[in-house]
Amino acid sequence: MIKVFLIDKHPVIRKGLAAVLEKSAGFQVVGDADNTQDALSQIKELKPDIVIMDALKSGGDNTEDITMILQKFGEAKVFVLTDSTREHDFLKAIGAGVRGYILKASEISQVIDAIRLVAADGAVVYSTKVAKLFDSTLQGTNRLDQLSQREKEILNLVARGHGNKEVAKRCYISEATVKAHLRRITEKMDVKNRAEAVATAIEKGLIELDSK
Repeated sequence: MIKVFLIDKHPVIRKGLAAVLEKSAGFQVVGDADNTQDALSQIKELKPDIVIMDALKSGGDNTEDITMILQKFGEAKVFVLTDSTREHDFLKAIGAGVRGYILKASEISQVIDAIRLVAADGAVVYSTKVAKLFDSTLQGTNRLDQLSQREKEILNLVARGHGNKEVAKRCYISEATVKAHLRRITEKMDVKNRAEAVATAIEKGLIELDSK
């Protein structure tokens, strides 16, 4: 049984989705709230598997609330059901750690299937409409996720202007190994050269040039 908690400022959304889920096999809606603050004590007590909430709230986005829920209740997975088609909201939600990002305009069957998939194995799920809207962003994010910690470290050093010799010295590896890592980085990121790899990593927030 997948235990679900709903957070949405609109009662009709909460009640409507609850009714649909309760009629679907394998779901139990354990509670709902119109804001995150009111939801926290209930989530602590009810221990839902999935928290469904919007990417937006009055006056801004829900990024801080998403982060708060995941920090306090790490066993719960956050699933976003939203009207927002802004790339900015999508990126912030994914960056905060949501496991699903589905538009409210999606078919209810797609929403239910997506919730089941997230609950089953924790996969990050996007609706078809989201994929179409943010295709290049999704591809870029997925490529960056393939980089190892060492590859990210080398890319960071290259971005800060260090040549292969200095990178090798700082990482305690040979220059040949640095070159091999850079080849793999460009292959994984599907870019032509190190400069394009750095530019893409900066754009996606993987690198902060002012970091020490």
